[in-house]
Amino acid sequence: MDKTKFTFELVDKHTPDIVIKNTLKQIEEATRGYVVGKVEEYDGPIYSYTKKVGIAAALDSLQSASETVKVDIQDKLGEQSDEKHRYEVFLTVKGLEHYKYRMMFVDYNAISYPVTIVMNEKLAIEYSGRMNDTFCVDSMKDLEDMMNEVINSDTMVAFVQKLINESLRKENMERDIVKDVKITDEN
Repeated sequence: MDKTKFTFELVDKHTPDIVIKNTLKQIEEATRGYVVGKVEEYDGPIYSYTKKVGIAAALDSLQSASETVKVDIQDKLGEQSDEKHRYEVFLTVKGLEHYKYRMMFVDYNAISYPVTIVMNEKLAIEYSGRMNDTFCVDSMKDLEDMMNEVINSDTMVAFVQKLINESLRKENMERDIVKDVKITDEN
């Protein structure tokens, strides 16, 4: 093997979750803390799927356990690791404690790149111009570029403004309630 084919300079210095957290800090700074981006571990499915409900689900649970299943040997070849990193990326809003706007899911295994990004449909269309919501991102630089394009998109900027407005509306309502209570107490 030719040792000159390899480099030992780390190009992708940060894992995808760190890259995204660093990018989301821009939202908190730009909105004076009214809107905050978060990245948290997630253990649910990240792709659309079908599930059986009702009678079909009940019948499946009663089926015999001795079914013939085809095993693909390719599943036993290639990368072998049970290390999984799955995150949800979402926005929270000051004063709306139970609100969360999920932007995307992030999924990678033991090797950080490529990383799979499953993006909210509106953001995906804004980002790529297509109805494709799943992206395979090959490097830290590509992920930084993607995130910067998404958070600065017209769709995201307009939406974040709506979130700020709602938070301000909530603050004003609470301030008005406090004023009303003071006036009532004085009488």
